[in-house]
Order: sequence, then C-alpha cells, then structure tokens
Amino acid sequence: MANKTNKRTAFSEEIIGALAAYSQGQHFTTLTKEAANPILPPLHKRLQKLLDTLPMSEQRRGLSLLDLQVRLRGRKGGLPHIGELGAAIRRLGWQRRRRWSDHDAAFAAKWYPKDPN
Repeated sequence: MANKTNKRTAFSEEIIGALAAYSQGQHFTTLTKEAANPILPPLHKRLQKLLDTLPMSEQRRGLSLLDLQVRLRGRKGGLPHIGELGAAIRRLGWQRRRRWSDHDAAFAAKWYPKDPN
C-alpha cells in the first residue's frame, strides 16, 4: 500500500510540475506576441520614415506601391492594404504617373515626389 501511495504522490507531483511549466510557457508566449506586435504608428508616419531612408535617386526613378508594400508591415503582422498605402503616399504629397501598355510591358503606375515647381 505504501508503494501505491508513493506512486500517486510522484504522479501528482509530475502533473503539478507539468502544469506549472505549461502556465509559465503560456505567460512567456503572451509576452512574445505582444513584443512581436507592438502598437504601430499610423501608416503615413511609417511610410514617411521609409521614404526618408530611400536615396533620392531611387525616388526620382519612381516607386511602385507593391515594392513599398513589401517594405512595410501592416496591422496584425501582415502587409498594409494597397488602397490605404496609396492614400497615405498621396497624403504625403507624392503623385502617381501612369504608364499605359506598350508592346513590352503592361499598365504600370509609379509614384514620384511632388514637383517643386
């Protein structure tokens, strides 16, 4: 009978230890999720910060929204919505220029800094 009691005690101690480890693991994953997804500033501010890091020569060649989208992080860890990104870059004073289809390429639109004139 003492042997059964020892087995039960050992088993219950193992369960208690496993539950404690699990609860600590849950707390740790909650903290890492919060650290991985901090509250993001508005899209136009993040976009302005990105544009400030790009060389002027690259800006003058024109920027594609898809290229910018890949460089930015959106809400919930995904990519920012392309429509919101277009509105944000327009709010920053950039202008879209469309290049219609020719024989080599399809429709393309690039964004350029506003002309100072």
